[in-house]
This record gives sequence, C-alpha cells and structure tokens, in this order.
Amino acid sequence: MNLQQLKAQHRAKAREARALYHKITDDTPEAEARKIERDFNAIMLDVDELRDRIEDVEDRAAGDRPDPRRPNEDAEGRGVDLGGNSEHRAAFCNWLRAPKSDRTRQELMEAERRTASSLTDAAGGYLVPEVIMQPIFARARDVNPFRSVVRVVDVQSGDVRFPLSESDADSGWVGETDTRTATDEPTLVSKTPTFGVCYSYVKMTEELAQDALIDVGAWFQTEAGRALGEAEMNAIISGNGTDKPSGFLNVAPESGDDGSRTADALKYIPTGDASALGSDAGDKLLDLYYDLKSQYRANATWLMNSSTAAAVRKLKNGSGDYLWADSLQSGQPPRLLGHPVAIAEGMPDIGADEHPIAFGDWNQGYILAKRGDLFVTVDNNITTPGLIKLYIRHRIGGCVYDENAVRVLKCAVS
Repeated sequence: MNLQQLKAQHRAKAREARALYHKITDDTPEAEARKIERDFNAIMLDVDELRDRIEDVEDRAAGDRPDPRRPNEDAEGRGVDLGGNSEHRAAFCNWLRAPKSDRTRQELMEAERRTASSLTDAAGGYLVPEVIMQPIFARARDVNPFRSVVRVVDVQSGDVRFPLSESDADSGWVGETDTRTATDEPTLVSKTPTFGVCYSYVKMTEELAQDALIDVGAWFQTEAGRALGEAEMNAIISGNGTDKPSGFLNVAPESGDDGSRTADALKYIPTGDASALGSDAGDKLLDLYYDLKSQYRANATWLMNSSTAAAVRKLKNGSGDYLWADSLQSGQPPRLLGHPVAIAEGMPDIGADEHPIAFGDWNQGYILAKRGDLFVTVDNNITTPGLIKLYIRHRIGGCVYDENAVRVLKCAVS
C-alpha cells in the first residue's frame, strides 16, 4: 500500500471515529454509550496504527531531513529552537479551554502544520506540544519510578528486537607457540517487547476549562502525567503482553538457578512464611541481596510499595541497627543494605504467594520502548454531561531483557 492509500485509509478511519462519538447525546442510555465508547477506542487503535505506518513511510522518504514531528531537533538530533513551540502550546491550551469551538480547533491544526505533523484531526487526536509533553513525562517518572531505573529506548518500529548474549562463550589457555583450537561462540537470543497503546482519560469540568485564572496547560501536565505514569507502572509489573508491555511478573518467578528457569522467569527467594516476610526477614533480604551476581548487584535498586516499605523500615540487624537508612541529602532516595529504594505503589502487597520486594539492575533487567509522541482527543461529553474527557495516548512496549539481573522475594515456605 502506497503513501496516498495509507493517508486515504487514515482519513476514512478518522471520519468513522468522529461520526461514532457524535452519535452520543445527553439522552443516550449509559450502557449504549459505554458500548459506543469501546467501539470508538477500537477504531482509534486502527487510526494510530495507520498514522504510524504513514510516518514510517515518510521517514524513509525524508532521509536525513529533520523529523517534522520533533521540531526541537535537527537531522543529527541536536536541539534547535525553531520558535514555533510557544505558538503550538498557546493554541493547544486555547483548544483545551474550548474543545467544541471550530475556531480553536482550526488554530491548533494550523499551529500543528507549522511545527509538527498535519496527520491529526479532531478524531485522530492532536499532538501534545513538546513544552507540555516533556513535563508530562517528568510527572510520569515521579509516579512511575521504573522510568528512572529501567532502560528506556525510543524505537521507530513496533517490530524491534534486542539481542542478548547467553554468556556461554568458551575460552582456554595455551602457550606462546601452541596451536589454538576453536572455542564455542556465544549464543545470542532475541528479546522482543510487546507493544500497546497506553491511554488514559483525564476529566475536567467545563467550568474549570473556562476559568481564566487556571493554567489549563499546567493542570493538564499534572493530570496526564499521573494517569500515564500509573498505567505504565502497572504494565511493567504485571502486564500480560496482550496489547501492552510484558511485565516482569507476567512469567511466574521460579526458584531455579540462572540458566535453568523458564525464559523471562525471574528467580525468587522464599521468605519461609506462607503469607508474610517471616521472623527472619532481615536474613532473607541478605539472601536475596547476595543471590544476585556481583555484576548486577553493583547498580541494583530495591522496588516495593509503601505498605511493604513500612514493614521493611522496622527491620534491624543483630546489633540493633536499622537496615533501612534515610538519606541525609534532600531529594535522594533512602537506602537498604547500601542500595537505593524506589517506591512503586503498583508492587504487590505482602501476602500469600505474592512478590512484594524486587532487587536488581533494572537497566539490564527490563526494557521500556517508546514509539511516537503523545496525542490527545477530546470526546465531547461522550458519557457524562458537564465534563470534558481528554483521551490521551501513546504507544509503548516492554519486556524482560535479562532475567538474571533481578531477584524477587516471595511470600512462601519454599
């Protein structure tokens, strides 16, 4: 399919989506509105897929020309100031205040044509300006600590694979003039992230949108960042790989040694108690710590939620000293056995067969892949009169990269 055909298909799908949500009025029964909303979301997945395919074709045709979707970078990725982002931001914020206005929609589309992509429309979604998008992702990092510790990569295709060495290369010793015999070459395996559209609905009242004293752009940054951060965090932990990242707990952790477990299965250390951390929890943390190989331990970070942290913070060693040490420097994370602790509220609570604590080199253990930018659509009171619902979305993927780089503690006898 050529570029013109892709664009025609994209426009047709966008029109279909727009016509669908215009079917809903304030009198539409809630059950029917919910069904139409689900159908709308399904069509929007097709719209996003077509947009990505169009962008791929245009990228290949553009060669070394600067990417028009990234107005702050030149052809070599260096930051440049094209002066158009402030215009885009102003048009975007005006549209948030009056999403039903033909004038604000037209102004935003004109700003996008000058600074970003002309592929979007009222159904396909508008590109969030860079000066708003970056604070959104910064806020997402605050909510989702995995963004700060896992490997985050930008990709141009959903069909991407990351090679991983099995570390099984052979070696030997010889004298200076002895014959060298061939050694085994290392085995490479391919790790493939599973992708999906990470989306959230952010709601605001029409009164809030119209209030001139409210910085609607700053409000949107905070709310969108929180919503996306929570969705990403839950996917990285327990995503099932179907239209979303594969979480590191998606394949049940096993107790076997490295090299003997199911692919992508982390190793767990049992607490010795069926539903709790056990009476010797401090020793179990030490077992978990030293079971991780030294090359991973050097850059390792602890992950747990606040409830688990409250229990771990009370643990002491044989000398009566707390294992947990609060940082003396503002903004720095606390440390447990000398390593930083990140609080991820999506981690499981302490309970039977749960994995409430994880420890490892997350940069080696997990890959979060991002594709494309952040888009937003206003669905015009699709189910709730008086509220404006902002449908925000971007495409991400994820997978366990090196299952030997992370260990988890499991509430189990063995």
